[in-house]
Amino acid sequence: MRFVKPVSLDENSIILDVRSDAEYAKERLALPHILIKADNVNPEEFMAEYNPDGNKLVNILCTSGGVASAVAERFEEAGFSNVAVVVGGIIEAEYEGVNVLKN
Repeated sequence: MRFVKPVSLDENSIILDVRSDAEYAKERLALPHILIKADNVNPEEFMAEYNPDGNKLVNILCTSGGVASAVAERFEEAGFSNVAVVVGGIIEAEYEGVNVLKN
């Protein structure tokens, strides 16, 4: 499993936020991202829609990294190796100075 630091994300990154609606309502990345609850992520459908060429890394974000790791495992089990867990999730992103929008 790959891991990336939040500061490595930019506007060209594919970012999959797998947090709940309640968590997302409190804070979210200012960067473009896709919100799908962890339980609803279908790796095949996601890749077909958001990364059809399979040439970009999908960065999976949760609150601290645990849920994102579980979702990344599902992608890997489905045969997709181009996924990475955002280390420390949204908590680490804010700590590293990544722009986080709060409500």
